[in-house]
Amino acid sequence: MAEKPRDSNPTDSEAVPDDASPATPSRRAFLKTGAVGLGGLAVGAVGGAAVTAAVTSQQASPFDPLAPRSEPGFDHIVAIMYENRSFDNILGFLYTDDELASGQTFDGLAQGSYSNVGPKGETIEAHVYIGGTDEVMRHPQPDPGEHYPHVNTQIFNIIDPETNAKLFENELREPYNAPVKDSTADMSGFVRDYIVNYRELKEGAEPTFDEYRVAMGSFSTEMLPVFSTIAKSFAVYDAWFAGVPSQTFCNRSFFHASTSHGFVTNKDGGGYDKWLNAPQTPTIFNRLQDAGLSWRVYYDVDQFVSFTGILHASVLEPFWKTNFWSMEQFHDDVANGNLPAYSFIEPRMVFNHNDMHPPVGTLREGEFDGHPIYNSALSDVRAGEALLHTVYSSLRGARSEKGSNALNTALLITFDEHGGTFDHVPPPTAVPPTRDAPKGEMGFAFDRLGCRVPAILVSAYTASGSIIHDEMHHGSLISTLSRLHGLEPLTRRDATANNVFNAINLTTPRQPYEWPTTHPQYLPPNPESTPKPHEEHKHRPLSAPAQGLLGLLLARYEPTADLPKTYGEAYDALIKHGQGLFGDRD
Repeated sequence: MAEKPRDSNPTDSEAVPDDASPATPSRRAFLKTGAVGLGGLAVGAVGGAAVTAAVTSQQASPFDPLAPRSEPGFDHIVAIMYENRSFDNILGFLYTDDELASGQTFDGLAQGSYSNVGPKGETIEAHVYIGGTDEVMRHPQPDPGEHYPHVNTQIFNIIDPETNAKLFENELREPYNAPVKDSTADMSGFVRDYIVNYRELKEGAEPTFDEYRVAMGSFSTEMLPVFSTIAKSFAVYDAWFAGVPSQTFCNRSFFHASTSHGFVTNKDGGGYDKWLNAPQTPTIFNRLQDAGLSWRVYYDVDQFVSFTGILHASVLEPFWKTNFWSMEQFHDDVANGNLPAYSFIEPRMVFNHNDMHPPVGTLREGEFDGHPIYNSALSDVRAGEALLHTVYSSLRGARSEKGSNALNTALLITFDEHGGTFDHVPPPTAVPPTRDAPKGEMGFAFDRLGCRVPAILVSAYTASGSIIHDEMHHGSLISTLSRLHGLEPLTRRDATANNVFNAINLTTPRQPYEWPTTHPQYLPPNPESTPKPHEEHKHRPLSAPAQGLLGLLLARYEPTADLPKTYGEAYDALIKHGQGLFGDRD
């Protein structure tokens, strides 16, 4: 696809005041509008108290103006990718019609009426989550379906064969709920699939109305003050789609390799080792390396290993000790102007995860080995907000006169996939990565994209209030780096993708002191916050991304071992096989 014209429609920003007072920790219920107070700095933010204090200190004094680039744009790009949230779930209520500038449009939930039909024929409207603060910040629970067959049902409202409606009793069967010719992608099957998935997770139990109504819920702007402030103050993409209508591994692989090797599942059809045995396909990291350009992946050292490094082990292992570094190093690189041409940030996926992945469920009755039985790790979107706050604040404070700084660095914020959360926009068709390739797993031809995901671009050369309508997808990051550095495309998918230069719509940069400050909500202390779990938490189960990361690690180093299912087992596996593999953790 040729690059499309820009559609940015700038308006003035409305910054959060620097002197906004922290909210008092509270469990008070949200009003029906979803309103909550803006909070102070969250506990447990990435980088720790020292990094947070440094960022706060940097912002206490005015910025001196930085020298603009010779032409609008950026030299460095930082990308952060969260887990399993749709555009509508995070940003659907970002703008009301009254907030839009004259002639401006936004494809959100306030711009129409969107619903699914419940099992009794009732209409279930898309809505803002309602409930107590802590409850809402962990919605939806249990985790919606994210496998390829579940996504088919969500998009096309198809269950084929009908036995796939009772997964607790039956295994998934062909054609995996796939659409037939002339099927309508009307996004009408989210409630239906949520009930299917609920039965599987709850051993055949039927959800109540309130339990399946959550499938149509979303966060308000007040609930996510960091995301909403940044999205309104820079550029939001309302047509950015995941690369595959399925899971984490596939979409993260498309983000950096422009292919998933024909796979549409994390482990089905060959186990986790299928990724380790996949063809040695180059990634954008390899393209940059071959061109003599710098790159780094920043991860949380409490996790010991990088998900990206393990997923692409066949081509990235030579760089595990040289190009994979801690989040502490990220903040240091930002402060000293040492960011590489491309930086990729991984949220924590294992202990005290801040990747925004929904929880599997809630505390169940009973005990195991003398401890309560859980079927979820704690999951709280406020932890993801805290991470974004520290990343954005560091970049806003980057004032180096040489190398990287706030004026020549762009920040791309996005998610790997929608994770089963509701979105109202049907995914478009897609260019398969390889011409005339055979169909992949479960008969998928890679000829359509996954659902919309949140995507925001922060740049000094981006006007506040920009809304970009160009069709984007996970090949757009590779397309951007290829244009910026004159690199060859990886596959047909990224070769035809639009790039994020469509959000560069100013000729004079906005100095960092004009950017808004962000104020995340209070984040309650997480009892899982230490890598080595305390006795009372060692039996808490892992989230899906955590299980996937551990599955890859064991497939590589101990393929006969049982997959860890709890925090305690994960810690033991990471100590045994992960310690010292990556970067600066010995």
